Amino acid sequence: MTGPTFLVVGGARCGTSALVEGLRAHAEIFVTDPKEPHYFAFHATGAHFTAPGDEHTVNKVSVTDREAYLALYPREHTYVALGDGSVSTMYYHQQALPEVVAMNPDMKLVVLLREPVDRAYSAFQYMRGRGLEPVEDFLEAVALEEERKAAGWHHMWHYTAMSYYADAIEAMQEAVPAEQLGVFFYDDLQADYDRTLERVRGFLGAAPLGDTASEVPRVNISGSPRSKLLHAGLAAATASPRLRASVKRMTTYRFRERVRRTVLRRDGLPADAVEALGPRYVEDLRRLRALVPGAVPSWLSEAL
Repeated sequence: MTGPTFLVVGGARCGTSALVEGLRAHAEIFVTDPKEPHYFAFHATGAHFTAPGDEHTVNKVSVTDREAYLALYPREHTYVALGDGSVSTMYYHQQALPEVVAMNPDMKLVVLLREPVDRAYSAFQYMRGRGLEPVEDFLEAVALEEERKAAGWHHMWHYTAMSYYADAIEAMQEAVPAEQLGVFFYDDLQADYDRTLERVRGFLGAAPLGDTASEVPRVNISGSPRSKLLHAGLAAATASPRLRASVKRMTTYRFRERVRRTVLRRDGLPADAVEALGPRYVEDLRRLRALVPGAVPSWLSEAL
């Protein structure tokens, strides 16, 4: 039975959805549907999260049975690389990496990283945009993070915790040889999507496609609903499996993304968030910089 040869493991809100859309466009690369089956993170435990919407989202889409997960891949194919894009793999690396190596010791891991406070705020805006996050102020939501984690809310609610990278990168470096781990950056994906995508494709062993001059796909965008009424409507839609299924059946993915771009307001990173949260990541970024040599964005190059 066919299985994965690579995983886009995270981080969350670091451009993984845009990257996966680009990988799917290559005839030699296969990515599962759903993009995030969360198999490696939750295979041993199952997905039983308790936050608003979890029952109809992460709990429902997670594929934690081995045979069901492998069935997501084609039995016969000519693909050079096959994989999934579950950001939970990186965050829950302690549980996931033994499962990854057991399934395929030659697995290639693709990591995307983003400035940590910016990433955390994007996650908050994403949950607000889905109508799930009831708290309007980012730092107020951050203050509830430990309480929510203790109550069993899933990883996307762990706004600040998911922005710590060093432990996960170190664990991946210990789990697989250096040539099987590719670390890329959200900044590069935004600045030059085609070139960064081509680098990832090359890392996966796919043939180059040359210059295509495409824009970064605006998928899974984050932002605040433009009104409280709209926020309530998004929450109701997310909580209704029947409505969600009907909308998906009657519309295309790209159409739904255009609607999301229309109804969401993209807010800039608040200065008070940078001031309050930036110091938390100083040591983690120092460790990360030592683990990831070479050319890196300024937010990481200045860490040492």
